[in-house]
Amino acid sequence: MKILLSAIPFDNGKSGISVYIREVVKALENAGHQLTLIVEDDGAKEFERFELIRIKKRRALFSMLYSLFILPWRIRWQKYDFCIMLAANRRVFCRYPIFNIAVVHDLSQYHVPVKYDKFRMFYIKHILPYYVRKAQSIVAISNSTKNDLIKYWHIPEEKITVVYNGFTPPAKEETSKLKQILYISRIEHPGKNHLNLLKAFELLPENLRKEYTLVMPGAAWNGAETVFEYAEKSPCKTQFKFTGFVDFAQLPELYAQSAMYIFPSHFEGFGLSLLEAMHAGLPCACSNNSSLGELGRNAAELFDPSSPQEIASAMRKILENSDYRQDLIRKGQKKAAVFSWQKTAADLLEIYHCRSAAIFGVPFFCGTMGEALQKIDALVQSKANHHVAFINAHCLNIVCKDKAYKQVLNGCAAVFADGIGAKIGAKMLDYKVEENVNGTDMFPLLAQKPYRIYLLGGAPGVAVKALEKARALNGKAEFVGCADGFFNEKSEEAVFAEINALQPDIILVAMGVPKQEMWIHEHRQDLPGCVAIGVGGLLDFVSERIPRAPVWMRKCNIEWCYRLYNEPSRLFKRYIIGNPLFIIRVLRSKLWRKK
Repeated sequence: MKILLSAIPFDNGKSGISVYIREVVKALENAGHQLTLIVEDDGAKEFERFELIRIKKRRALFSMLYSLFILPWRIRWQKYDFCIMLAANRRVFCRYPIFNIAVVHDLSQYHVPVKYDKFRMFYIKHILPYYVRKAQSIVAISNSTKNDLIKYWHIPEEKITVVYNGFTPPAKEETSKLKQILYISRIEHPGKNHLNLLKAFELLPENLRKEYTLVMPGAAWNGAETVFEYAEKSPCKTQFKFTGFVDFAQLPELYAQSAMYIFPSHFEGFGLSLLEAMHAGLPCACSNNSSLGELGRNAAELFDPSSPQEIASAMRKILENSDYRQDLIRKGQKKAAVFSWQKTAADLLEIYHCRSAAIFGVPFFCGTMGEALQKIDALVQSKANHHVAFINAHCLNIVCKDKAYKQVLNGCAAVFADGIGAKIGAKMLDYKVEENVNGTDMFPLLAQKPYRIYLLGGAPGVAVKALEKARALNGKAEFVGCADGFFNEKSEEAVFAEINALQPDIILVAMGVPKQEMWIHEHRQDLPGCVAIGVGGLLDFVSERIPRAPVWMRKCNIEWCYRLYNEPSRLFKRYIIGNPLFIIRVLRSKLWRKK
């Protein structure tokens, strides 16, 4: 696939975000995808092997505004299948002409209010949320970040997917253990919480203070002078070691020499070094908040990062108890084994392949007809019972009143958007439906597949006529039988007997909504390992009992007008009253989300 990746900002390769960008790019490259990267000057050399859209590195203010309002108009979007913004909590676009995945690492500014100046806080709290919400899919790198996106940026939960970071295991280093406690982080106050860590070290028993060194590699960032000044005045200053920035090649030796790893940050979107330390076989202690609490649960000693006493207690517990150290080492290595950059990249790609929208709490696929057929083919190949449905504005109006119908739709193996109503509703909620995937247009395409198809539904005589017309298509499909939808309990047994004898791959159920969905849901387990698809009035069109709109009307998305013209009494309420009602409900849904 051709993927556009926004790799800004790259922070000169010295931040957690730069590690994320570098490793995801490498994993996608190794998977064989064709990548184009948007980079600033500080990332150009790192990614010179790729096709680049290069922009000049500017001061933060100008970089934010340029990325937001000018850069999107420079990009030839039609060249790419989709786009991933690898640091959407820092830079976004004002427009997304193709499917876009916005990766948000953290909203730490809400937890560490003094992290940025007033302008940047305004940008983060008021400008970024508006444009991130417009992305078709939003990725949070932890459940902590997901919860923050819902709470602070009011992102709909169904639009967020949690895709954990991977990590690159440092090479195993054979070296003797030193009496040192390790914390790898940029020196940033107050966010990274070095000050409380220094105070906690001072609270350790005298024998531990004299025996151990607190090693803190990391580049100096905002507020670093506060940390250095405190360390210089501390009675334990000889036990504090600030090494400056260390690159990845130096990490194995640091981990191998250390007795334990501690991560006291006030807030982290993920915390890569915690997993690295676990993998390296270090017993770990970390904050009980944000993603650190998530990653450390049942694998590390947790503490309140605002309490030097609790931090000191955690260090002491690990350093003085050898059995507990071994238990944490075993649990940490088991936890770290779950994460990899290959899995992160695969999960990001899966979001594109399964891209969906959601209206009134009903998710549905918003890709192309070709992709929808691939999904059905995969379901057929599984040889299991599956339910596939189509939804339009009328269906979604019913959802608002019928909870059982909504529950059935949410349990389907696939739901496809049928008609202009679903497309408009999705667009109003900042989703993009690429193609009208309706049952009537899908039918002749299914007929070209080597499936065994059974037709069920319609008025008496309609299914038989539809079967004749279907067999006349001369496709690869074998239309094995049919039955109308007007059967009682006794005749229903005969229908099931016939279906089980014929062993179809697909059953097209045309009973109208929500009846057909409820029928499939009730009887799915009685079917012989096939895909049951609710197709509404399809058999009326196939049998030619009701004519379809001219092609030009279908292309203009006004087929509903033709149907209303042919059946005004039956469809007046659905279209003339139902369509405006649907739009009002979508607007109300959007307003409710914002509140």
